[in-house]
Formats: sequence, C-alpha cells, structure tokens
Amino acid sequence: MGEVDTSLLKTKFYVPVTSPGLVTRTELLERLQDCVNFRLILVSAPAGFGKTTLLSEWIHQKQPTIHVAWVSLDEGDNEPRRFWDYFISTINNTESTVGETSLTLLRSGQQISIESILTSLINDLTAVSSDFVLVMDDFHFIQSPIIYQNLTFFLEHMPPGMHLVISTRADPPLPISRFRGKGTLLEIGADNLRFSREETVSLFVEMGIQPLSDKLIDAMNTKAEGWVAGLKMAALSMRDKEDLDTFITDFTGSQRFITDYLFEEVLEQQLDKVRTFLLQTSILNRLSYPLCNAVCGREDSEDMLLQLDNANLFIFPLDDSRQWYRYHHLFRDLLLHQLEKGFGDDEIKELHLKASVWFEDNNLLDDAINHALAAKNWERAMDLISKPEVQARMAASQAMLNWLEQIPVEEVRSRTSICFNFVYGLIGTGRHDDAETWLTYLDEIAETDTHLQGRIATARSVIAGGRNDYPRLEENARKALSLLHEDDYEVGIVSGALAGLYMAQQRFMEAEPLYKRTYESFLKMGYISHAIPLLIRLGFMQIWKGEWNQAVDMFNQAIKFSEGDSIINTQVSFAHLLLGCVQYQRDELEKAAYHQEKARESFKFSSTIDSLTPDSIYLHLAITKAAMGDMESALEAMKQADELVDYSYPPKEALNAAFHAFIALNQGENDSVSRWIDKIIKLEQSISFEVPGSVQHLYDIRKGRITESYLSKEYELRVRQRLNSHVKLIRIRQALISKQLSKSIEFLAEALVLAKQEGNIRGITDFGISLAPLLRRAILNDIEPVYARKLLDTIVEEEHQRKIRQSEILPSSSTPGVLSKRETEILRLIADGLSNQEIAGRLFITLGTAKTHVRHVFDKLGVNDRRRAIAKARDLNLI
Repeated sequence: MGEVDTSLLKTKFYVPVTSPGLVTRTELLERLQDCVNFRLILVSAPAGFGKTTLLSEWIHQKQPTIHVAWVSLDEGDNEPRRFWDYFISTINNTESTVGETSLTLLRSGQQISIESILTSLINDLTAVSSDFVLVMDDFHFIQSPIIYQNLTFFLEHMPPGMHLVISTRADPPLPISRFRGKGTLLEIGADNLRFSREETVSLFVEMGIQPLSDKLIDAMNTKAEGWVAGLKMAALSMRDKEDLDTFITDFTGSQRFITDYLFEEVLEQQLDKVRTFLLQTSILNRLSYPLCNAVCGREDSEDMLLQLDNANLFIFPLDDSRQWYRYHHLFRDLLLHQLEKGFGDDEIKELHLKASVWFEDNNLLDDAINHALAAKNWERAMDLISKPEVQARMAASQAMLNWLEQIPVEEVRSRTSICFNFVYGLIGTGRHDDAETWLTYLDEIAETDTHLQGRIATARSVIAGGRNDYPRLEENARKALSLLHEDDYEVGIVSGALAGLYMAQQRFMEAEPLYKRTYESFLKMGYISHAIPLLIRLGFMQIWKGEWNQAVDMFNQAIKFSEGDSIINTQVSFAHLLLGCVQYQRDELEKAAYHQEKARESFKFSSTIDSLTPDSIYLHLAITKAAMGDMESALEAMKQADELVDYSYPPKEALNAAFHAFIALNQGENDSVSRWIDKIIKLEQSISFEVPGSVQHLYDIRKGRITESYLSKEYELRVRQRLNSHVKLIRIRQALISKQLSKSIEFLAEALVLAKQEGNIRGITDFGISLAPLLRRAILNDIEPVYARKLLDTIVEEEHQRKIRQSEILPSSSTPGVLSKRETEILRLIADGLSNQEIAGRLFITLGTAKTHVRHVFDKLGVNDRRRAIAKARDLNLI
C-alpha cells in the first residue's frame, strides 16, 4: 500500500457501535438486506431520525458474503483530495488489493486528475468477486461541486458488485433521478424512518418509562411526528415526571421548539460537573479521555465518558474499545448553542487553544489548525499551516484556501510565504483574477526584493498557463528564472512549465536544458517521484537526438530509482517501454521483448508526463514478436492492443491502424496495408514518429505529399533541432524517391553514418526489400560497407522468410470475394466447427498462418465472425 497518511483519523473508518436500548427497525433492515440489487442506496432525512443507528445495526446483521467499508465525514472533508483520500483509504482498509495505486497517485503531490485516479480504483474493484458496500455517513457536510462531479463519474463507472450508501440530511446534487429511472436506487427517507406507534412503545419501555396509555402514546408520537431524537429526549425528561398528562400536553410546536425545550429539560437534570463537561467538550468533533482532560483541565474524563455512554446521553462510541466517542450531531449543536450563551469568548477561545495544542502534540495537524482558527490565534494557525508536512499535502488545495480565508487579510499579509499559499490556493481552484489581486499587492512590497519578484513571476507564469496565454507564460517564466536562486523550489515549477511550452512549439533544443534543470532541482530537494518522469523525458529526447547510449543510461537510472516505490514503478513502465524500443531498433529482439513485458507488468496507470497507455505497450510488443518470426504472438499482442485502444480518441485509433499496417507489411499483405493506411487518412490524423518509418513513408505516398520539396523542408526542420534519429529516416525516404542515383546514394550515406552511430538496424531494415538495391550500391562505393552488408543481409533474409510464409498460402485472386483453393479449404473446416488451432493442426501450418487465412476468408466474404461466414458461404454455394 502507499505511504500511510498519518493525518487520517482512524476512528472515521469505524462502524459506530450500536447503543443499548436500541429499537430494532425490522422492516427497514429487511429493505437494506436487499441492497446488493441496487447501485446507490440513499438514506436521507433531517438530524435525529436515526440514519446512522439504522445503518450501523444493518452492518452488524448483514450477510457475511457482503464486504462493507465505512467512513464518517465532517466539515474538513469538503476538500476534493482529502475526501478521496478517506474514500479510497476505507476501501483499501477493507480490501487490501484495492486502491493501492490510487492512493499512491493521490498522495504523490503530482497534478493527476481525480477521474484518472478513480479509473485506477474502478479497475481494481472489478477484480473483487464479492459484493462490496461503501457507506458514507454524514454526507451533508460535503458541499464541493468538484467532489459531486467526480463522485458522479465514480457512480456511473463503478463495477456491478460495488454499492454506494449515502447517509445525509438532504439529497445531494447527484444523478439520483437517473438511478431511480433505471431501478438501481434504493431510497429510505424521513417518512420511512419515523417511529411507528409500536416502535415508540418499545423505545419508552427500553428507556425505563412507566407504561403509558394508548392515548398518551398516540399523542406523544403524533406531536413528535415519529422523530426519533425528539422521542428519545422526551423519554429522558419523562423519567422523573409525576404528571405525564400535563407534560405530553405541553409537548407541542416545531422540531426546533421541541428540541430547545427538551434540551433544557435534559441538561438541567445533569449534575453541575457533568453539565460543565458536556459544554466544554462540545467544541470537539471527536472525544477521547486524554483530549478531554487536556481541554477541560481535569483527570477524570475517562470515567465521565463511560458514565455518559452508560446513561445513553446522546454519545456514541467510535471503536470497540471505547477510546473515542462523538456526540449526536444534533445534541452537539445544542451544546454549542448553550456554550455560547453561558461562556465568554475568551473562555471558548482558551478551550480551542488547548485542543489545538493537544492535536499538534499528537500529530493531527488538520484538527490543530482548525482549533487554532476557532481560537482566532492567527499566529499559531499560520505556524501550523507553514509546517512542511502540511504544505506537502495541502498546497494549492481547497482546504488550504478555506483555512486562509478565515484569517484576516492584514494577518496573512504579515507573512509573504502565507500570501503565496493564498495565491496558489486561488490558482488551484481556478480563481485567477483573485490570485492576480494578491500578486499586485506583492508587487508593492517587492520593489527592491529580486527574489520575491522571481516568485511573483513564477506564479504569473502558472496563471498564464491556466489561461493558455503562452506569450505571457514565456515572458514571466524567463523573468522568474533570471531572478530565482538555483536552489528555489519554484525553479523546478517554472522550468518545467516553460519546457512544456517549448515542446508544444517544437522548440526541442530549447526545452531540453529546461527539463534538465527541472530534473536536477527536484532531485536535489529529494522529490524523486517528481524527478523520475523528467529523467524519462530527457531520455526520450536523447533518442530523438540519436544519443542512444545516453538514453539507455537514463532509462536504466529511472528503473534503478523505482525500486521499492510504487508510484515510481508506475512511471517507470514508460522507461521499460522506451528501452524496449531502443533495443528493437538495435535488433536486440530478446532484450526488447523482455523490457516490453516488464512495461506491461509494471504498468498500473497512465504516465504523468507522456500519454502511455497499455495498448501502446502491446503495439510495440507485436512488432518485436513479428521481427522474431513469432507471428502467433505478434497477432495475439495486436489483439490485446485492439481490445484496449480508446476508439473515442482518434490519435490512438490512428496509431493502432499504423501498427496494423506495419504488421501487414511484414506479412506481405499489400491490400491490407492499403486499407489500414486509408483508415488513418479517414481519421484525419497525422502519423507520429512512434510509427515505423516505412509506414510513415507509405502514408505520405498515399496522401500525395511525398515530394522532394516536402522531404527537404522536413529535413531542414529536423536538422535545426538536431533530431538525428528523425534526420536519418528522412534521408532514407529521400534516397528512395530521388530520381538521381547519385543523390540517392548521397542521402543514404548520411543516413548510414547516423544510424551506425546509434547502433540502429531495424530503423533501416524495416523499409524492406525496396532499399536493397541502394544498399548494394553503397557497399560497392565503400560507404560503411560492413554495416551496410549487415543491413542488406537482414533485409534479404527477412524477405526470404516472408516468401516462405506466403508459400504456405496458395496464391489467391486479388478480386474481392473470390476465394483461393486454400481459403476454400479453410472455409470448409470452419463450417465443420474446427477451431483455429485445430485447423492449423489439420493443415500442418502455424496457428498464426491459420488465423491469417481465416481473416482473409472473413474479409472476402464481407463478414466478421464464423456464424456469418458459414451462412454467407452457403448462400453463395461455396460449401
């Protein structure tokens, strides 16, 4: 599992212990037992209707085959990353195989979208075989639109075995009507939770109230409208009443009136020391006896909490050992109201200050900050906010902004570092204009402070990036880099932002030193998980430059850094893939396949620097297997890629088609090559340099732009950027199309020099037999003769192997729909019900060849499965 976040309160994961004197809600419990037939279970009612008690009892009675996770929410969870930390952690605590990667990504400090993190979580949940229920209690504390949006994404994509229970005082703005319309919503509302007459009788009996007449019971239940908290407080008040008729007669009015009246009745019945304890501890969300001792300045809090628990006085234990408790929310609200009436402001502030100190001493810094703010002790609050462990978790978060907005502006302005917390909190929540207002203030105090000016320029570059104002981003980033100290954290931020801009503008050589500076800055400060993607990016750029040995060193260093760190392992999947690409190009095919398999194994999530997806890994594995002559494995890898590709994203679909074209080219299936290239053109997508050069060449021919002028411009552009790997491929393509043999040899000579420096083999040989005559000329002209001979021998041998494979297939008519003799034989075996493996065995051919025959049959018949092929063949009298 990822690194444990010690700021998470474990008590929030405990299912509340059911209290003695509980009235069993049999009908509602039976409804909840049916929860596995619903995706969303909504328990919605105002305070005091017994929502938590009902769910707690259901969990303690549930079927053992249902796994349940619980999280109790509060005001502090209204920050998206905090919310999802608790959400995923409670699942991970219950199912240790679920959410490990998601938590690691969430806590990595990198800007990874919540939806991306939830995708990883959802993928983990699909592997859980049993029904899994997550209960979120007190969801009404959540008010963040971003959390609602992300939770909607989770609800719409969670696997069938996942069920979400939301307990809340009001229906949240989620797609409830959609679930209701689909019949996948179970609703339990206030009307369902109101006590019936029989349940009211049971409650009074359990609470020791003398038997009442049916008339009095009906009157009491009618006036309370079945409101559980009201009935319970009434029962506490009735214990010592002689004249119950008068009491029940006076019991009237709104819920607020009843609450105030009964609360005074309940509170007045307590001893002074109990009443004082209740009021002083009402400032606490959760209670433990060491905490209460510290706040109240007493030594008997353990006995006091046990006494309140035994008296069933609206207090709930939060763990089995009764170390932590909380008051009923409604009861706590009323205690706080009485505290404000009976205590002075200074006394209340002192209580909060004592709580803040205790929470800090126990490393619960969020609570320490909240109580410091409640005490209006701004200096202490800012000291706590400035702690590195708080900055690492909360920088640029909504929670940070919520804290700072409670502090008077003049206090915030007294600390420049806190001002920047405010600025980045505003930027992180999209409030760029408000952030600019703060930066304008900082301009006023930075007239002679160049370092502060550099920090301001950094923030403005980030704002410009958020607004897609790239000229302003570059202007401010350059200014920041000229003013900041080399060891400043902001150097990494602004260098990375400027490098990303230069990459988008194809200013690669300007981007490289900035990426290097960013990498070194993060590495020096110990931010390994930030540094590794940059090292991989730098290695990728070395490939482009033709510095392949340096690239290999960088990828290996990234892999070495990854040992024992799950977040880095995720990123390093890309390093393995790129290593595999280099080794494929060098014709070290076994090593290439090894690293591509390692990329597949270590892949858990999309890289944060490059758009690595699992289909990309399978595409590269496929061409490696094809080069090894293992067409069966190559086709299986392509099948895996087809299943994983995101067809809603045209660039990925085009990349998939390009690799299909290359595999078809490897097999000599020219018609298929043309169809795949036509698909890329139809998608209106250009081809990236990730695609083998031979396919790019054919694509440009098909597009009608493969002219000497076009390639000459491409060459000049790549030479200026010193991208020798690209230059080499362009020179080969120029050699192939030039009408002058002398120019072709000149172009090829430059390509061979560059390719030999890289140790590149397949980047040349993948162009196939069309390059053989030029290579023979190069050998005759003594141009890299040993290297050229190796390339020529490889091309000739692979062409020979291709012809052998093709000889296994009798020549078929090029006319669509006409089957060859072998294809007709294959069709008959399909009709006999033989599998591809059985067809291969019957005809003494490889499984890959059998699959190729079957695909050709389907293509010519215009079908895509065996059943339709048989039906079509019978219609055409082919069988």
